[in-house]
Amino acid sequence: MPTVSVILPFFNRAGTLPRCVESVRAQSLTDWEAIAVDDGSSDGSVEVLANFADGRVRVLRHEQNRGAGPARDTAIRAARGEYLAFLDSDDEWLPGKLDAQVAALEKTTAALSSCAFLFIRDGTIEHWPKPFDASSWEKALHRECTFGFGSTLVIRREVAGRLGPFDPELLRHEDWDWVLRAFEDGEALAFVTEQLARVHGTDRVRLDAFIPSTHRFLAKHDAELRKFGEDYRGEVHAHHFESIASMAYEQRRYALGHQYLLRSFRASPRRNPLALAALPLGGVDWLLGTRIIQQAAKLRRSLNGGDPIESRA
Repeated sequence: MPTVSVILPFFNRAGTLPRCVESVRAQSLTDWEAIAVDDGSSDGSVEVLANFADGRVRVLRHEQNRGAGPARDTAIRAARGEYLAFLDSDDEWLPGKLDAQVAALEKTTAALSSCAFLFIRDGTIEHWPKPFDASSWEKALHRECTFGFGSTLVIRREVAGRLGPFDPELLRHEDWDWVLRAFEDGEALAFVTEQLARVHGTDRVRLDAFIPSTHRFLAKHDAELRKFGEDYRGEVHAHHFESIASMAYEQRRYALGHQYLLRSFRASPRRNPLALAALPLGGVDWLLGTRIIQQAAKLRRSLNGGDPIESRA
């Protein structure tokens, strides 16, 4: 039985799978199996994997695209390792990642492990995660998911079994929701501060998937938010709604941005009113074709911790 089962969903990633799989094969811990689940690809991704001719890599297939969560569920059901290590098909690991995180778990009773990583978008390299409150993993995940769980998470297989499947109705936030459920059940995380992965930001946020996923995420965890008081709950909702507004402004969807900016203030009225400057600025940008509000929204999101780093499979 392998020590680690690598959970590797993919959809039309023929261009990035070689880099991704080679990073697994380069691990100093060699006692692993990789369960790669093709989620309905049409670009030759399966043939790319076949070229590796490595018996440790197994390929399972979904005839139709079902999403990253169901693809991971398929891989987990087939896994035999003591630990499950998640990897998105456009990302890569550094050679000592599995060794370091398995060692961290074996030294503690923690069920999960994550690590620092390099986030790369458009040639810019940043250190992640951004500062977070390690005294409460649950609170750290109420506002942001900057941990890159799609490519940094290692979890004990029996705990993954207790958590059950990923939520198939979450087109985004599905790994975020899954890990937060573990913390709400009282599990702990062993965080490794060494940068052990490279996460590549390649996809533009699709708001038609992001917005309903955000609302479902907040509804699912509402009881836990209320444990910390109504003011806290309102602040968390306001943070998520302002993030949607910022993304909408960056995509020049001003009416949608205004809608969610106002919703953020209804959720937490005593916030700093400076963000309301976006309302007149949006009109200026719309009339003149400028990008003042997009740049301001991008800067504000960067100061607040940046984008949630989630799986892209």
